[in-house]
Parts: sequence; C-alpha cells; structure tokens
Amino acid sequence: MDFKGIWSEQKHSRFIEYLKEFADLKYKEFNSRLINDDRVDCIGVRALVLRKFAKLIAQNDYQGFINHSSNKYHEELAIYGLIIGYAKLDYDQLMTMLKSFAACISNWALSDIASTKFKQILANKNDAFEKITKFTESKNPWEIRFGLVLILNIFVEEAYIDRILEICSAINSEHYYAKMGNAWLISECFIQFPQKTQNMLQAKVLDKWTQNKAIQKIKESRRTKNFAKQKLELLKVPIRN
Repeated sequence: MDFKGIWSEQKHSRFIEYLKEFADLKYKEFNSRLINDDRVDCIGVRALVLRKFAKLIAQNDYQGFINHSSNKYHEELAIYGLIIGYAKLDYDQLMTMLKSFAACISNWALSDIASTKFKQILANKNDAFEKITKFTESKNPWEIRFGLVLILNIFVEEAYIDRILEICSAINSEHYYAKMGNAWLISECFIQFPQKTQNMLQAKVLDKWTQNKAIQKIKESRRTKNFAKQKLELLKVPIRN
C-alpha cells in the first residue's frame, strides 16, 4: 500500500481492503464485545498496526484520508484519532481536529485513543482548557468522556484543580461511560491533590454511583495509602435497588 500522494475515495477503498489483510478473527470477536458499538463494524486489527498506519498517513495527505473516510469501521476512526497525535498541526488546527473527531466518537475506545499530552497545547493551555471543557457540557456522552479524559491527561495540576473538581461535580449524564470517565478523572485528582478531592467527596455533590465508583478506583490505586483508603470507605453512599 502506497501511503504517499493524494488520498482519494478509490485509494481509501483500497486501504480498507489492505487493512482487512491484517485482521485477527479472534481479536475481532474480543474487541467487538469490548467496545460494544453497533454503529461501526470491527475489522479486528490490533492497535500496534493501527498506530503504524496512522503515523504513515499523518506524514502525507492525512486530511484526504479523513475527508474520504466512511466512518463505517472502528479501525478507520481509530486511525483518525491517532493521526491527531502524529500529524504536524499548529494549535488552531489541533483544536479544530479535536472538535471534528469528537463528533465521530461512538465508543469508549475511540474517546480514549486520541487523548494524549499534545505539545501544541503547552503555549496555549488556558485557552485549550476552556475549549476542552466545552466537551464536558455536551449532551453527547462520548464527547463528555472525551473531554474528561483529555483533562485527565493534560490538566491535572495546581492551576486547574479547583475548576476540574467543579467540572466533575457538574457532570449531568446517566451514560455509563461518561460517569466512568468522571470517576476515573476524580481518582487521578485524588492521587495528585488528595485533600481537595477528599473535600469534594465529603460534600457528596456527585451522584451516588459516581461517588462510589470514584472511591473504588482511588482505593484500587497502588498510589493511595492505606490510611486514606480507610477514610474514603466511610464516604461511600448506600444505593437502594
């Protein structure tokens, strides 16, 4: 497969057929169950291969690849997300691509695959934080999770911790993966800023499920000390069936 030159609809069709040559049927079955997404088909290509192809595409006509994607396959969307991290983008291009990709997300694996520490954000951190925060205000649960995981990977530091905890407290979604993303972020906040995060948990401003799941994830971390785990156990809330 030639990754150089202009990407066309015909080239994209050839690429999909080429991608299918790397399918692992057992992995396809496993991954299909794991992502549980009836909006896309899973070819069954492992992440290591997808990363290799994403790097090659990012060095050439990556926008052509994106423009001609059918968004039918999980793997082509995963490559789209990976391209964002590999392509030579300026800050404005990065933020535009993150917004465009967010609208394509339909499972937790896609929401997590493009979440990384983008170097373009370093010089524009406050602006990026405001824009990424907007994802958490969406009615789309996948955009919410995407925003939460981006915040987890980039912004858990002194300058943003108070705002982050406010964001976590304000999440209003009953979707499992949005709530799980929130619990995951809260657990990381506790590792870095235990007292501030514990204060939020003591206030019990979260829904019961997220409160308990966040505490569970904090306790499961090897970075949490035993005495803190004992205190956190007291902050769990009973859930009646």
